[in-house]
Amino acid sequence: MEIEILHIDRRATQWDVKREIGSLLHGNDFFNPSDRKDRPINFRVELNEGRHGIMHDGTGILRLPSSHDGNKFMKLVYGKGKSIHVNNRKLAFRNPHKRIDRQLSQILQKTPYIPPETEEIREDILNKLEGGIYVDKVQFGVFYRRKEDSPSDSRRFSTEYELKRRDRGAGMLRFEYQHKLIRLTLGDPTLDDDAYNIAITFANIRKLAIGHDSFGIPFICFDLFTPPVFQRERFYRLLTGNEYEDNRKYRHRIDSINPSHAKISPYAHQLRLVLHEQRDVDRFVELCQIAGVQRPHRACVEANAIGFFSDKRLYETRRWLQACEWVIAFQIEAMLRNGLVNTQELFEDLRAPITRLIASTNTVIAADILRIFIDALRTKESTMSALDCFNEVWSPSVKPSRPHLKPGEFLCHHVTVTPSRIVLEGPYALQSNRVIRKYADFNHNFIRVDFRDEDKLHYRWERDVDGKSLLYDRVGGILKNGIEIAGREFEFLAYSSSALREHAVWFVHPFYDHQQRKIDADAIRNDLGDFSGVIKYPSKYAARMAQAFTATDPSVSIPLSCIETIDDLGTPPHIHTDGVGTISAELGDQIWEALCAGRDEGYRKMSVKPSAYQIRVLGYKGVVAVDHRLTGIKMRVRDSMNKFRIPGKEHADIEIARAFERPGVTYLNRPLITILEDRGVDKSAFLKLQNDAIAQIHMASDTMELARKLFRSHSLGTSFGFTYLLQCLAQLEMDMEGGKSRHVLDDPFFHRLILFAKNHVLRDIKHAARIPVPDSYLLVGIADEGAAYEKEGVENVFKLKANEIYVCVQSPDEDPIYLEGNCTISRSPTVHPGDVQLVRAIGKPPDGQPCFFRGLKNVVVLPCPEGERSLASCLGGGDLDGDLYSVIKEGSLLPSEYERPADYEPVGTRELDRPSTIVDVCDFVVEYIHSDVLGLLSDRHLIIADQSRDGTRDPRCIKLANLCSQAVDYPKNGIPVDMEGAPRRLIPFKPDWKKVEDIMPHDSDYYLSTRALGELFRNIQLLPRPEPFAETVKSMATQAKPLSDNISKALIPYIQKHLHRYVNRDNDLVEISPLFHNYAQELRYIRLTHCLSDSSDDKLEEEEVVVGTILAHCTQSRYRTERMHRMRTHTSSIVRNIYNQLYPPKPIEERTDGDRRFGLQRAWQAWDFAMRRRTIPAANSFALTALRVIFNILEEYGDIELKKGPITIREQQADEGYNTDEEEDLYI
Repeated sequence: MEIEILHIDRRATQWDVKREIGSLLHGNDFFNPSDRKDRPINFRVELNEGRHGIMHDGTGILRLPSSHDGNKFMKLVYGKGKSIHVNNRKLAFRNPHKRIDRQLSQILQKTPYIPPETEEIREDILNKLEGGIYVDKVQFGVFYRRKEDSPSDSRRFSTEYELKRRDRGAGMLRFEYQHKLIRLTLGDPTLDDDAYNIAITFANIRKLAIGHDSFGIPFICFDLFTPPVFQRERFYRLLTGNEYEDNRKYRHRIDSINPSHAKISPYAHQLRLVLHEQRDVDRFVELCQIAGVQRPHRACVEANAIGFFSDKRLYETRRWLQACEWVIAFQIEAMLRNGLVNTQELFEDLRAPITRLIASTNTVIAADILRIFIDALRTKESTMSALDCFNEVWSPSVKPSRPHLKPGEFLCHHVTVTPSRIVLEGPYALQSNRVIRKYADFNHNFIRVDFRDEDKLHYRWERDVDGKSLLYDRVGGILKNGIEIAGREFEFLAYSSSALREHAVWFVHPFYDHQQRKIDADAIRNDLGDFSGVIKYPSKYAARMAQAFTATDPSVSIPLSCIETIDDLGTPPHIHTDGVGTISAELGDQIWEALCAGRDEGYRKMSVKPSAYQIRVLGYKGVVAVDHRLTGIKMRVRDSMNKFRIPGKEHADIEIARAFERPGVTYLNRPLITILEDRGVDKSAFLKLQNDAIAQIHMASDTMELARKLFRSHSLGTSFGFTYLLQCLAQLEMDMEGGKSRHVLDDPFFHRLILFAKNHVLRDIKHAARIPVPDSYLLVGIADEGAAYEKEGVENVFKLKANEIYVCVQSPDEDPIYLEGNCTISRSPTVHPGDVQLVRAIGKPPDGQPCFFRGLKNVVVLPCPEGERSLASCLGGGDLDGDLYSVIKEGSLLPSEYERPADYEPVGTRELDRPSTIVDVCDFVVEYIHSDVLGLLSDRHLIIADQSRDGTRDPRCIKLANLCSQAVDYPKNGIPVDMEGAPRRLIPFKPDWKKVEDIMPHDSDYYLSTRALGELFRNIQLLPRPEPFAETVKSMATQAKPLSDNISKALIPYIQKHLHRYVNRDNDLVEISPLFHNYAQELRYIRLTHCLSDSSDDKLEEEEVVVGTILAHCTQSRYRTERMHRMRTHTSSIVRNIYNQLYPPKPIEERTDGDRRFGLQRAWQAWDFAMRRRTIPAANSFALTALRVIFNILEEYGDIELKKGPITIREQQADEGYNTDEEEDLYI
């Protein structure tokens, strides 16, 4: 309803009027704060423009959601005398009996009220930032120092490409506050058709410098972390008058401004702008302050056209790289590609010492030293030359040790392709696959290539940007034409399902195998299998090939005669056994033995023999569960598991994608909380679980057991076995200050690790609402095979009924737990209100009846009722080929309102009228990267649910849920989601719980959410990020006598017992020095390589590596998760390497007392060595590995006896580097 406002004081603003009207509308007459579903009424105020548009004319319009609200307002003002005054002047209101636009009415009804202060602040900033600054020249280049420059001199700027216009400026610089960027628009609208944009986000600015050169010409220098964004747009485009349509996709992303710029853009992305006069510099400083950008510092940065990256110099570099071995050439090219040296430094300073290095040692060691050198270049002081840095890293006595890789891992070179550059990393440990293992002697010919935006995050397009042409030109061009790295040509090969979600693929450099056969991409693909059944479907063809590239562990090989195909249970389209088969107990035992043989001895101890495995075998994929009725070596597979044929095989290798040896922990998350709240669960239930979790976190410093529980339940510290160390220390009667043991663990590094772990967990709770749920589990789903038993003639079979499940969980050395009673079951992603279903857990099956699932553990068994829809399909369209299901028994989270499961209609599969080629697969990869909108859809779904009174039942959310389902299936069916018709946010503001996902967030962009997510977000305070070791702690550690700490004192009696002495002489520690030196270099590499930023100042803390977390801010949590996974895999390999050098691996039954004494002596020396050097980076984590060896040997001696506690499935995935290929998570 519209109400006219009269008699407004001319000095009053729109926000003054809105404030005073809001004081009445948000009083008790309109708002009931005790009603959890009620919230302050939303309304709009507009003031009518006065003469000449300078100010309002004293009148305005109040718009309310409904006629009921309007009539009630008028009665309060005139019937009950609740007048409203602005600037001491009474407002008058008149009802013209006019309804507002229906869409606006819905928006006001469903969206939250935004305080006028928020809008007022933002409008004031936007007004102050209007206008721009003319730029005379735009220079792209690099900063450098001459050899004769003193350390106090400013760096110089080599202009590798310059854009200028004769007799007129190059362009206009403007600040765009809403997009948090500085936009430089190049071109002249009076002469040019197209404008070229250079967009620099505020967060991408490392440093800003202003000043005058030696000729008095003013300039601005941008020292950027990554290249800016380049765009093209028409100066005069055709407008329709529809603001939404006119501002959509009119800017096109490009990789460079023109061909001349394209030649140097991969190497030189720093910017220097030449301005017209001094007042332009002053205005720039003023605009920086208004926009909240760092204040520029004054410097004299002279610019010269050196030509570091001229055609001639790049050609010379290419010739040198082609003459080098691949692993050497890769590292040399990385120096250039990663912007660490220029060609002058490379040829004049570094070529000779690199040549001497190669001549003095073998290729592998030389490449490792160069890799470490690249690491040092990133963090060197700006005044240090590249040659000095090289001499500091390499000496003839330094020989890096290669990491000890477990079966199923290999050292992989990584390439990241962005719009304007190519970044090289590695090699470091990565889980292998079927193809890599087949060509194990040639795996250096395979590289993993990621396609990312300049900041290494996934491509995300603003509404005004069209990025499709960039992807087809840049990504599609490389996929189809190959990529040259270090003078070698690489061809696109294929991808795995999980790699595609990360926008990563495999490339291969053609090579000759041991039989001198040429192995190129076509040869490898042709050898994978028969894909004729899906050859007309590009997405399915690629998905079938992807099976061979799934990260797996090898296990056992069985004859084809041991594999039997059986019928699926259920009727299409909802098959109850979609993706699941069975194996005999004997075959399960063989698989388990093979897995344990490839891991350390603790793996078996800390596990329960799995009842199910996720497998790849020949062309089959899915899950197999142990069927105790099968005898001998037997595997039963189903047609739903068969994706393609591999003819000519007599034996089948069983590859393990995942073993389910422990129960997982169920965590709440944002989508699940939103759905449960809409289904009747009170906010207080979530808050109680959150408060309980927070209390447990904060108490982790009180006792050893609580600390161990924190690390174990959240899968932290797994690479170093930190929970094991805490358990062993407890056996030595050590505890925290709040414990009751004899000795207090007063080690500062241990306390810092606990503090970092607290930060990690609290951040997940605050930023992702990741709250652990008691008595609830995350389990792989399998089918009840009772109906199959009956088909085989078995009588009186005990089967699950509809809406019944069976769950038995067991952790190591604990009794099995049978879930019984009502619980909910769901799978990620949960988007539709019906994606969470109420079921009944049956408890322990009755004795005396044949029962398939009797004795199965750490799985959830789903029913197979004949003629009914499968339960898995009711949970967001799930199946049983590896999906994990959350089973929640917690009573406070059981929904009181029923919701039918979603019935997602299939959209079909994109089909060609001819056989697919690899070019079609390349086109699909490009289209997938462009249309990978699952996270965006899920994000929008949550925001609309927060803004709408109807929550997830809002028709917009229901439509988005359908689009999410289509996005999940997109990699298989090839039908992308059309975002044009996707519902948009109701208001241009975000809920406050979204603030953490923005870099440099503005308070004026957010509103306080009144839903559960908002309450949970504001209910938790993060701990301050721990500072590096304080100087006081360093001095304490330095002044301490050797072996005087409490841990050493507790260990000395055991060392004395087995070694007959415990004091290490200085000479005893000499041989530990090279071991530690190699470890320290590799740890330094990890700390730099796996951080989230390209900044040389940004590296992981040692404690982050030990805990297995990355605390830095990131706008895409998926990227942080990916980097954490790579970091943990890499860390595990170097820790395993140190462990094996201290205590060489050998089957435990073959170890002698001499082996143990030798290992104990080495580990004790390593512990002593590290504890004497605690102030040196890497020493504290090195000590942890030595301590782990000591405890393992003492346990073998029987001096300590441990009861193994439960560890979640996530811990094993983190520890062993498992790839969750089939798990779909929403990173929101």
